[in-house]
Amino acid sequence: MLFLVAVPAFIANHALQVVHAQTARAEASAQTLSAYQRLALLGYTLLQDQYVDPQSFKENRSVYIDGVRSHVANANRYIDAEIRLISEVSLQRPKRAAKIAQEFQQREQLRSVGANLERAMRGDRNADWETTLFKIIKDEEVETRDYQRGSIETFEAVTETFKWTLAIVSICGVLAVIWTQQQIIRPLGNLQRGTRAISQGDYEERVPIVGTTEFRTIASSFNAMVSRVDDASRSLQQTNASLERAVARRTAELAATNRSLERANLLRRQFLADASHELRTPLSIMRSEAEITLRQADATPEDLRMGLDRVVRLTALMAEMIDDMLQVARAEEPMLHSTIAPIDVVEAVRSCIDDFHRVIESDGGRISLVQAPAKLMIESDETRLKQVIRIIVDNAVCYSAHAPLVDVAICEEQGSALITIEDKGYGIPAEEIPLLFQRFRRGGRRIGSGQGLGLSIARSITETLGGTISLQSKLHEGTTVSIRLPLLGPPDAPLKPNLPDTTDGTTS
Repeated sequence: MLFLVAVPAFIANHALQVVHAQTARAEASAQTLSAYQRLALLGYTLLQDQYVDPQSFKENRSVYIDGVRSHVANANRYIDAEIRLISEVSLQRPKRAAKIAQEFQQREQLRSVGANLERAMRGDRNADWETTLFKIIKDEEVETRDYQRGSIETFEAVTETFKWTLAIVSICGVLAVIWTQQQIIRPLGNLQRGTRAISQGDYEERVPIVGTTEFRTIASSFNAMVSRVDDASRSLQQTNASLERAVARRTAELAATNRSLERANLLRRQFLADASHELRTPLSIMRSEAEITLRQADATPEDLRMGLDRVVRLTALMAEMIDDMLQVARAEEPMLHSTIAPIDVVEAVRSCIDDFHRVIESDGGRISLVQAPAKLMIESDETRLKQVIRIIVDNAVCYSAHAPLVDVAICEEQGSALITIEDKGYGIPAEEIPLLFQRFRRGGRRIGSGQGLGLSIARSITETLGGTISLQSKLHEGTTVSIRLPLLGPPDAPLKPNLPDTTDGTTS
């Protein structure tokens, strides 16, 4: 009976020593793995700070390097603990030497990682520390799993031995069976369930601390080991999540930069289209004025002076247009500077008509101011208003069937100045009229070299001046454009011009 009791006791004592040693090695390996992971997280965090805030990183670089060295020294202490435990465990000499050599190799690799990480923090982009560190982490994870697997196998072997031994001892007395059941089988069963749960990845499982002092110690050590492995696993998951967030943030920044570049390119194309369109009409008038003057062999000095005056006035207009377009390009917004002041709309329209008289009459046509009061004051920008009138008259000339016939009328209607410009041209199909104020939209009869910008620019300017512009047309009968602008109000009534619609600029 004493022999039967002594044999299980001897086996249990030896198994407990082996399990305790394996548990200690697994715990030390888990601590080393956690130190490696903390070093990797520190490295990624510091290098990310180096790119996000280079100035602050440069000022605190020595502190960060000291932190890296501290983490490396901490990992070295855990490696020393593993070497000490390997030396104390009963192993064959070649196997023990191989294990110790492996730990020394990890120590050298750790020193290399620390040195490369310091070089990377000093700006060396070729310092490769990630590959070596990930290899060390992977090797340490394999080592930790091996220790856990060995612990599991030892526990299972000890459990099986005790089951057979206790079956024999149970014959000797019920009391011995009860004592054994309470002090040995139950704790071993708890340890077995715990090791199986951990082997399946369930780190929430904990072993109840019951049984003899030795089993209580094993259970406490086992639970501490599981806690450290669980912490290491959570730390690794957090590291992966941080890396994924960093990649997503960089991807979003790159997408935003691409959108900004695309928008800048679109505004550049719109600016070039507006510039080509706005300069075309004054240039055409200047060229026609010069050609008509040169064809008149008997032109008087007064005729020549009048022609040159028009050329000078249009040249100044073109200079103002170019300045406005340069302001638009610098601001990357299709909005023009306007100076609102009281002006006589009748005088402004007459000036525009005078600019077109000789050009239209040379083609056998006419342009007339058929209705207008003696004077009608509005709040507007004279230069911008003339620009709108020129755009509409130029369209009327371009889209006339034969000799251009243009009638202009001015009247007061419902507190606004109404300007109507009517031509007897081809007319516009009803389905095309809603699209003509969109950028790059032209009528079905694409006469001339325009880009479909005039009406869009005219609408944008008119709305900026606080007015509205509309168009009515009948096919083969002609087109009428109506411009409404606010009359001059009381001296204390501020003007509130509309902002131009920059989402959809267009012309004909």
